Amino acid sequence: MSKQRLTSSRKQLQVARQVWPLAKDYYAKARKARKEGIAVAWTVLMPPIELLHAFEIMPMMTEHFSSLLATKQVVAPYLDRADQLGYPTSACSYHRIMIGYGVSGEELMIPEPDFLIAANICDGGSKAFMPIVDHFQIPYFYLDTPLDFHSGNSEGVDPEPLEYYRHQLEELIQFVEEITHSSLEEERFQESMVLAKEATDLWLEISELRKNIPCPMGVVDEAGTMYPLMQLLGTKMAVGFYQVLLKEVESRVKDRIGVIEEERYRLLWLGPIINYDTGVLNYFEEFGAVLVKSDIDAFYLAHLDPQNPFESLARKYIGANFFGVLGKRLALTRQLIQDYQINGVVMYSHLGCRQYCGGQKAVQDMIKKEFGVPTLNLTGDLADFREYDGHEMRNRIDEFLELLD
Repeated sequence: MSKQRLTSSRKQLQVARQVWPLAKDYYAKARKARKEGIAVAWTVLMPPIELLHAFEIMPMMTEHFSSLLATKQVVAPYLDRADQLGYPTSACSYHRIMIGYGVSGEELMIPEPDFLIAANICDGGSKAFMPIVDHFQIPYFYLDTPLDFHSGNSEGVDPEPLEYYRHQLEELIQFVEEITHSSLEEERFQESMVLAKEATDLWLEISELRKNIPCPMGVVDEAGTMYPLMQLLGTKMAVGFYQVLLKEVESRVKDRIGVIEEERYRLLWLGPIINYDTGVLNYFEEFGAVLVKSDIDAFYLAHLDPQNPFESLARKYIGANFFGVLGKRLALTRQLIQDYQINGVVMYSHLGCRQYCGGQKAVQDMIKKEFGVPTLNLTGDLADFREYDGHEMRNRIDEFLELLD
């Protein structure tokens, strides 16, 4: 068990407090839709959500649902069940939770899947969900995303992998059409891409406003409000959510309302967020330090061109940060430190993710060499709180914050 009572974060923005109701509403709509014969797809590791919404099916991002279960601290039985199936504790707890949950025999909060789509952006997750496929006796599609060897943005992807991914998308479309007995409408696909672009552009505009001093919106609120980027791109819900969020952030900038009253230090958070002790993010604020930005949203961002949807999606998912060469992460980290006037960097290493943890030392070395700002490398699990020591985590943060003076 945890060695400290786990705490929930204190959100500043009104819109951020609406994320959980938004997610619950989406799950309710998905359950209703399945009863009405609309297909439900469980997704793993970033298949193109914009395309799936264009089919007007109900995609369920399994990693996000795992994070919700972790937030509620109800994951232990599902992790134990995954252990019994032979999954090592060193594997990603997000996937282990979802596997244990899916085969539990319980009445599920999210609807059962009609099919499952996985992409190979994570080295361990692509085949991890085969127990789900076997349990529900459903079709399975594996989307093979080619590696990108460019250190720049998604515009630098080579023609050959773009063409390869396009063929993958065509096979995926055929796969979904055969299951749903319906064709992808070109007009609906373009509309989905337009909506996805609008939502992404709104998020980028919000991120630009967060460069202000004092910071109007920190990582505490960012962690939750990323939900539409992950689950809802291609829907009007995502656009409406970010329109309201933008207005609130603009108002805070205008009135010079920051995350805290006196912002002494601006910190960058690299990596995913601890789901079961999100209150640790607020702990920095007690010392005048604000986590103003994280890097994890970059995974879901790219320039989308509704007039060229196939190539646009290929560039987005092949060129995704944290997939491919380490130079992408180094370039992104440099840019964030400069743009957000960062005084210190906190790095979180999720022990079940070799994809991300493998580059932490190189990123830390680059920060020290090029910027000379203090760094703190925290390690732990994103979802499994049973061995978590909250006291030790905060002690390490105390020692780090002393370096900022």
